[in-house]
Amino acid sequence: MKILVVDDHALVRRGMTYVVKEGFPDAEVVEAESSAAALEILHGGTAFDLMLVDVRMPDLDGLELLRAVKAEWPDVPVIMLSTYENAPYVKRALSDGAAGYLLKDATPEDLSQAINVAMSGSGNVLSPRVIQNLFDDQINGSDGGTPNGRRGEYSLTQREHDILALLSEGRSNRDIAQRLYLSEKTVKAHLAAIFRKLGVTNRTQAAMMAVQMGVGAMPGALANDL
Repeated sequence: MKILVVDDHALVRRGMTYVVKEGFPDAEVVEAESSAAALEILHGGTAFDLMLVDVRMPDLDGLELLRAVKAEWPDVPVIMLSTYENAPYVKRALSDGAAGYLLKDATPEDLSQAINVAMSGSGNVLSPRVIQNLFDDQINGSDGGTPNGRRGEYSLTQREHDILALLSEGRSNRDIAQRLYLSEKTVKAHLAAIFRKLGVTNRTQAAMMAVQMGVGAMPGALANDL
């Protein structure tokens, strides 16, 4: 596995490389001190399995690099790393195709989990504070309050309501299927319907809507999209 670490601070790059090697001893880690250097490496023909990218850099920032990478190498997962947890950065990163958004105070275990999820292509991993900020932003941007009993407002069936409640607890598709005696394929179909009715595109947004609807509690972290 080849991983490209992009950060303008040498100590951060070295520290990140060390953490990655601890979790993935066989990984080959290449460091780039800027977005321009990263693009030069990528255009040099080296194929990478994953990128870890700092959000704020002096030349081309990490979000612009993310967009450039997704335009030319759409299959390469990019995990954003930042000290900034504000919702606009996170929303932009996710909408531009980031595989995860972690704060730089994340634990090595958090990073390893994010890399595993990104490599599996099964969804996004967000730091708990990032999720909370997204939730707060949605609440503050809404008409206020989190009234209960809003399932009917979105025309959710009872089964969809049950699945949404379990999703809001951070449960995987397999867990939901086992608890409700359904196949994973059926759970995925229900989730697609739930996302459509709620007007969301991923599990994190659906979980935030669930909390706003009074269906469940916001979990510490979410992974795995449909």
